[in-house]
Amino acid sequence: MSYKAPVTLDRVTPETLLDYAPRLAAIVCGHVAQNQSNNFLNPFSVEESIELFTKNANAMKIGAGPGGIIMWVAKLPVSEKPLESLDKDGNPTKHADIVGSVQLAFHMAPNGRFRSEVRKLIVDERYFRRGIGRTLMVELEAEAKRDGSTLCLLDTEADYHAEKLYHSMGWTTVGTVPNYALTPDGKEKRAAVFMYKEL
Repeated sequence: MSYKAPVTLDRVTPETLLDYAPRLAAIVCGHVAQNQSNNFLNPFSVEESIELFTKNANAMKIGAGPGGIIMWVAKLPVSEKPLESLDKDGNPTKHADIVGSVQLAFHMAPNGRFRSEVRKLIVDERYFRRGIGRTLMVELEAEAKRDGSTLCLLDTEADYHAEKLYHSMGWTTVGTVPNYALTPDGKEKRAAVFMYKEL
């Protein structure tokens, strides 16, 4: 196997979010096509998949403040030609070099402003096993700690790739909730794992 250079991280702004959102939506739609629980039930529209990301623009203006969101995307090195990016309807999107993303959300209530939450860690499945998810999480944890968060929370589909990643990075499982979310085809309810990490 030939060597693949590591990805670089780009901190997303409310402005670049609008430009990146169709590519991020295409990654999510790839997961949905594999019947992985990821917000949607079929049928849904391209516009709905894009709104999954653009709805966070106002919270991103707050940044690290209460109720704010910080977001990153992982990009391929310029030396690597990206694979084609297609939206749910088969139309090409821009920014095919974006291969993953994650969001860090900060708690709103005054008595919980030391808490943060991981949201929407996604990686294009065609780029699995390159450490992209880990790279995103390392940056997220460091940023959360810099911004005063001492406790970070997340939930993820049980027995999926991400759960193994989190365990390897020192996250602790609180418990598993059975029948938590439907698969996109609506035929199966899958369990979710809730986890935390003290920073």
